[in-house]
Amino acid sequence: MTDVSLPKVRNLLAVCAADRPDSKLLAQASALAQVWEAELTVLTVIDPPSDIEQVALEAGMSKSGAADRLSQEIRAGFRDVLGPSLADLTERVEIRFGKPFLEIIRFVRTHNIDLVMKTAEPLDGLAGPLLGSTDQHLLRKCPCPLWIRRPDSPLSLKTVIAAVDIDDGLAAEPETLAGLNRRLLESAADLARIDGADIHVLHAWDAPAEGLVRMWSGSADRDQAAARYVGQVETSHWQALRDLVGNARSWLHTPAGPVALRPHLVRGEPATVIPREVDALGADLLVMGTVARTGIPGLLIGNTAEDILNSVDCAILTIKPPGFVSPIEI
Repeated sequence: MTDVSLPKVRNLLAVCAADRPDSKLLAQASALAQVWEAELTVLTVIDPPSDIEQVALEAGMSKSGAADRLSQEIRAGFRDVLGPSLADLTERVEIRFGKPFLEIIRFVRTHNIDLVMKTAEPLDGLAGPLLGSTDQHLLRKCPCPLWIRRPDSPLSLKTVIAAVDIDDGLAAEPETLAGLNRRLLESAADLARIDGADIHVLHAWDAPAEGLVRMWSGSADRDQAAARYVGQVETSHWQALRDLVGNARSWLHTPAGPVALRPHLVRGEPATVIPREVDALGADLLVMGTVARTGIPGLLIGNTAEDILNSVDCAILTIKPPGFVSPIEI
């Protein structure tokens, strides 16, 4: 797969539910497509009932006739929702039948999609930001960046958080991790420029051997030894974060001037720190990396990513590391 960062978006895909096309999602996708001069396609996927042939028969039509009838009704529904300002998008609506996540990923791969945008699917009877099954599958398996909006997400961005991992000494593939961090910051900067948003670069760190240092040190100075260890670990993380931000400022420099990046180093587990900082900073968008067991083994945060994304109520942009290959075949 060609390396993708958001400044190179040429083919943008907005995914909508057939029965509830999100006009805010489509308005935001349309605005971004204009900024990037990208081609925008709207995709909706119908998961037909297993007895669709029997249903069609009872209605006095063939299976293909039922599909055509349903497609016509879906397009009519889009026309009603979109209104005059987005009416031209009705000509860009693609309709597929099958499992939604499979059809979305197959469409991404066959049409060289650079970014997928969709609204988080609602979970019947459940409150809060939990992501549904299709979203979870896309997080793990979609090969290109995935932007999931919340229904109440603002159309413009004021605060963007890029969550980076600088523990390259612990990573199975440090170069891949460095490449992912660069993608995250480039993507966050590209989006922040559009609305003049603030960019906060967040890294959650910890000192996992603090207890061992305290236990193995002499009784007289065990607390001081543990404190020295924690201080050394914190200093090394601060230095790595400053180096990343300093280098990023040179990558992201534009004719309009440098991009402002605000580093944040917070002690704790990412699954706790990131949602807390999203709330504290009032973030409109969280940009972070995800990778599944079917991707690059041992890299980054794996299932922790899903825990984090299920704990925040802002929009999220997830990006796979360089070299990720989707397990879904075309």
